[in-house]
Amino acid sequence: MILCNGKQHYQPLDRGLQFGDGHFTTLRLHNGKPLWWDYHWQRLVLASQRLALPVPERQQVEAWLAELTAGQPDGVAKIIVTRGFGGRGYMPPAAVESNTYMQVSPLPLVAATINTVAVAELQLARQPVLAGLKTLNRLEQVLLAREREEKGVDDLLVLDHHNALIECCQGNIFWRSSDQWFTPSLQQAGVAGVARQVIIDQQWLGRVNQGVFTLEDLYQADQAFVCNSVRGAVPIKQLNGKVLSTDLPELLKQLTAC
Repeated sequence: MILCNGKQHYQPLDRGLQFGDGHFTTLRLHNGKPLWWDYHWQRLVLASQRLALPVPERQQVEAWLAELTAGQPDGVAKIIVTRGFGGRGYMPPAAVESNTYMQVSPLPLVAATINTVAVAELQLARQPVLAGLKTLNRLEQVLLAREREEKGVDDLLVLDHHNALIECCQGNIFWRSSDQWFTPSLQQAGVAGVARQVIIDQQWLGRVNQGVFTLEDLYQADQAFVCNSVRGAVPIKQLNGKVLSTDLPELLKQLTAC
């Protein structure tokens, strides 16, 4: 028997709820269409393969998404894939039938700039098997969001346990020193966002130097921004007491203008 808020619950518990056994992607709807859908689909496929989950049928997912977002020209859609039901303890069932959940919500308000940032006290664990994936295990990010609120800043610079810069609380970070752009490689921790991948693949900044960097590397920046699929690219106004340029390259402005 399962009780939920004291009342009997007649459905088995999804492994996504029990163990965070699954992954998700969050995408922006623009003029009724999912922005960068091919990238989001590849993210879902890669995560399913890495987690040994059945990959949902693309046509079915697209049909569900179209039904959900009908009459919603602009907004945010979230697609969650879990390992479904069954298994004993952590051990998954021999035959897995994944579940796909979707929800849609309005676009959030996005500030023109990130005015205040701080260094997060919470540091990310390194796990190269899961690095880059957007799994349902987001407790680090939940705690980071709370820390950001308590510090009263717009965003946090997030490091791992080896003091390598990984990302920000609200997305991936890029910065420019002189004429070269940089971003963390995310081989050990962090989430490889779709907006980040679009920028790199389409060379909107030219060749981006991906590597292991520290706060000291970032503090040499003349310009920096944080990006994700929903908020677009948002420039950081000030970093470590240094005023940065907030005039983004023209190609990046379309991330927010969509």
